[in-house]
Parts: sequence; structure tokens; C-alpha cells
Amino acid sequence: MPDIEYAAYADDLNPAVLIMASHGINPYLESQYNVASTRAGFEQVIEDWAKRSLAYRSKSAGFSQYAYGNREREVIDLYPAREKHAPVMVYLHGGYWQRGDRSLYGFLAEPLVKTGVNVAIVGYPLCPSASLRQIVDSVRNAIIWLWKNGHEQGMDPERMIVVGHSAGGHLATMVQATDWPAIDPSVAERPCSGVVAISGLYWLEPLRETALNELLQLSNDDVRWLSPVEKQPQTDVPVAAVVGSAETAEFFKQADRLEMRWKQYDVHIDRHVEPDADHFDIIYHLADPQSALFDLVSSYIEST
Repeated sequence: MPDIEYAAYADDLNPAVLIMASHGINPYLESQYNVASTRAGFEQVIEDWAKRSLAYRSKSAGFSQYAYGNREREVIDLYPAREKHAPVMVYLHGGYWQRGDRSLYGFLAEPLVKTGVNVAIVGYPLCPSASLRQIVDSVRNAIIWLWKNGHEQGMDPERMIVVGHSAGGHLATMVQATDWPAIDPSVAERPCSGVVAISGLYWLEPLRETALNELLQLSNDDVRWLSPVEKQPQTDVPVAAVVGSAETAEFFKQADRLEMRWKQYDVHIDRHVEPDADHFDIIYHLADPQSALFDLVSSYIEST
């Protein structure tokens, strides 16, 4: 991070800023990435997501849960479309790989199921009980499970897109950077037809200078092996890099870096700025059939 940006904070001589700096935390990066701590009413937002999801789950016809691994959180919540062999949207939640739960996001499925789309919300283990490398492996196993079991569940796994928010955006792009036949020869080279990464994290180095790294414990090797921008995408399926208009500057830089790095591999990158949305409001937009973001996701599904 440019010194001038840090200096703008250090020069204030704010005791809280000086304490952060003494603990190896860059105050600028902390303010840019630790967005939950600065969002007014954050707890109320999470409670609202939970209530909406519980309400939809209780009335969803055919709602079911499937374990794709042995860990407690390795479970997929499946909201099926009425139509057989319909496409699948896989959703990967955020929470900086250390919080959040699939149960919070069931309300995202309702408008998509109404349009004839299956929605699979993936749970995964969290730090520090699992490392970020293990979390990436879990998500890959979830994709493999859906690919192998989709037809049995009435879905068409060959028409699958992956959508992820924040940490889920990172995981979604890691799906794109996976050599699938090397992991499981029975899986297609490109099991997913598109990736929509919302408010994603594609270069992990800045997080090492924030309080978020207390649980993540990212090393130099982790940054190199787990940053999507340091990986070569394994397929040419399109990727949408989405940012809310009210996001912090660092999230725009994250999307810029992904676009710059992956375009050299001839991956089509759609850049989209969702109007009137910060890091959390953008989730409501994803569930709103009238929003530009919903239209974008729908267009990716239709192109499968």
C-alpha cells in the first residue's frame, strides 16, 4: 500500500491508530477490509437475512440438505426448481472464511427458484478450525458432489454457474483456477459455465496487515498459492467481477487486479458496479429481480 495513504492516518496521532500500528495492523487496510466493524446496524442485517431465509426455507417445496464431506459444515442446502433438469446456481457465502453460515442465505434462492433455477448454497468449514487451503478443498469437493449427483437430484449439472460474495467471491474464482481432471478424472474439464464474483478478494496480501489475519494466519506461501490473481484460470468461461458502488476503494482495486491478471489468459471479464450498494446491501440486490445484479446473474444462467 502506498506510504502516503498510511501516512494520512499516522499523522493524525490518533491513539487507536498508533495502537493498531504497533500490533502490525495497517490502519488504512483495516478500515478498507474490516467492513463489518464499520457498518452501522450490521448485526441487524444478519438477523434480517436469517429471518428471511428461515421463512423461505419453511415453505420451500423439496428443500433438502446433503453432506458432501465429513466435516460438520460440509453440507449443501438445495432449493430445487419445479422443472426437471433445470440449471444450477451454486452460492458461496462470505464472512472472511471465519464466520457466516449457509443458513443465512436461503432467501437468495426464492426469486431464482421462481424462474426455474435450482439453487445450491454451500456450507464450508471456517478458520481457525480449518485452514484456508482446506476451505478451498472443501468447496472443490462440493462442486464435485454436485457434478456427480446433480442428475439424481433432478438438476442439470452441465448448466451450473458459481456465484460468491466477499470470501465467497475468492472461492468462486478459485473454482475457475482448478485443474478438475487432475483432482477427479470423472469431472468435466469445465464443470461450471460461468463465475459471478461479488465484492471478492483475489489478492490476499493486504489482509496480512489487518486484524482479520489473526485467525487466517496467512503466510507468504498462502498468498502465492491461494490468491486467484496468482493462479492461471483453467478454463475460458466468463467471469463477472462485481463491486457495489459504495464499496471501499480496496474492493475496486481487487477487481481491477483480477481483470488485469486474468485478461492475459483470454478470460472474458465482465466488470459491473451495482448502484446504491455497499458490501452488505449488495446481498439484497442479489435477491431483487428488479436489480441490475439479478439481471447479470440471470444472464449467466441463461447462457449455460
